[in-house]
Amino acid sequence: MELEVLEEDIGVLDSLSEILQKIDGVEYSGAIMEHPLTGRIILRVKTDAGRLRAVDAVKKAIQELKEISAELRREFERLQKGGEET
Repeated sequence: MELEVLEEDIGVLDSLSEILQKIDGVEYSGAIMEHPLTGRIILRVKTDAGRLRAVDAVKKAIQELKEISAELRREFERLQKGGEET
């Protein structure tokens, strides 16, 4: 599966790719930037089709990335309010 993303920071797709690589049934995941001036990034995902569809793996990885982002935001806001550092 190839997913084309325009005008997004490659860091987001690199994070998504890293999460995808940890999902059982994902054989390969990688993000490449076509060229910095085009702003076009391609995310490629290959799965063991008998175990997991690529689209389901991407949905799962997006959900996990959302959860990680929410936790980072909560921690950052706690620290801004003067909470203890961990």
